[in-house]
Amino acid sequence: MTNHRRPCADGWAMAALKVLLALIEVGALACQAVLLPVLAAECAADDPAHAYLRVPYLALSIAIIACFEAAVVAVWRLLSMTGAGVVFSRAAFLWVDAIIWCAVLAALLTLALLVHAAFIAGVGPLGLLGALFAALLGETAAALLMVVMRGLLGKATDQREELEAVI
Repeated sequence: MTNHRRPCADGWAMAALKVLLALIEVGALACQAVLLPVLAAECAADDPAHAYLRVPYLALSIAIIACFEAAVVAVWRLLSMTGAGVVFSRAAFLWVDAIIWCAVLAALLTLALLVHAAFIAGVGPLGLLGALFAALLGETAAALLMVVMRGLLGKATDQREELEAVI
């Protein structure tokens, strides 16, 4: 019988991916702490009539990035489970579900921001609205992709459990 807890043979790829994920997290934090507040201040200064939107739009933007950061943590955890050879287990579903809900929440927040900016407040250059729409498409696609991946994980986990029961 093969040990299902055998470590992943591609340890170097896992390590490289974890380094990249850590750099992405640092970049996201820098975006939340520095870039977005500076950008919000500049936008408020350039358009004083809509300066009152600075704080709510900034808060929504920070929340959207926080969803992304939480999803990256869940991906990290799944990578760790893969490296330990235990990803095909019921415990992995928690982390896949977390990624799905992070993507769904980010998409809903992005949709709210896009609808408000484009149709209610009438603010934002076309490029910003286009970027929000692109982000919405990406978040929606990520959520749907993870739903499909969850189904595949379920089938693989069921097959593994059936095989272990036979052996």
